[in-house]
Amino acid sequence: MKYAILGDIHANLEALTAVLEAATALDVDAYICLGDIVGYNANPSACVELIQGLACETVIKGNHDEQAAIDSDLVGFNPQAASAISWTRDNLEQEQKDWLNQLPLQETMGHRVTLVHSTLDNPHNWGYIFDRFTAGACINYQRTQVCFYGHTHVPLLFEKFVDIDGGMRYDEVELKAGHKYLFNVSSVGQPRDGDPRAGFAVYDPDERFVKLHRVVYDVETCQKKIIRAGLPERLAQRLASGR
Repeated sequence: MKYAILGDIHANLEALTAVLEAATALDVDAYICLGDIVGYNANPSACVELIQGLACETVIKGNHDEQAAIDSDLVGFNPQAASAISWTRDNLEQEQKDWLNQLPLQETMGHRVTLVHSTLDNPHNWGYIFDRFTAGACINYQRTQVCFYGHTHVPLLFEKFVDIDGGMRYDEVELKAGHKYLFNVSSVGQPRDGDPRAGFAVYDPDERFVKLHRVVYDVETCQKKIIRAGLPERLAQRLASGR
């Protein structure tokens, strides 16, 4: 089996479509989604529908998914993100909200891989993994060799037995016996590492590798949709810089 690991799509239909085309060209066998299908961008309903149609092996709930699916005060979101969540609530079908709301916060697939949007130690608190301390706390809860996470929108690798303060960038990694790995797979819909291309990873447990892929997509069309929807202009501007 060869899996495409997608995360932080954030209602960016142009990026998601481009990523799915790239994944198809790579002959992936199945899909995994690490959450935040919605939020920030202007096509939440279409992106939910696309992910549902993929019949993913697993779909994890992200913090934007959680908040878009319920009617409650928005706590812990900056004004731009809160504005986008409020707009998203008005632009999802109730059936889609119900589906998002029932997604798990974390999942284990067999004995090989763990999936989470934020952190394994407290997935409901939506913490960020940027350094070896937060990564180490996750790895202590990790019962599989590989864990994939999202939330930061920055592709990073943390490897047990390799002491790197802020994690390390990666392209293709061969998985070594006896090591544990914690991978952020970038973001489909709103990368934040200075590279505006959509990001996703391919995981092959039999060939024992993880490879990061970046895909050019129609940023301008996505930006125009954000402006037309009345969402904060900053959400459109940041797509061009990958920040």
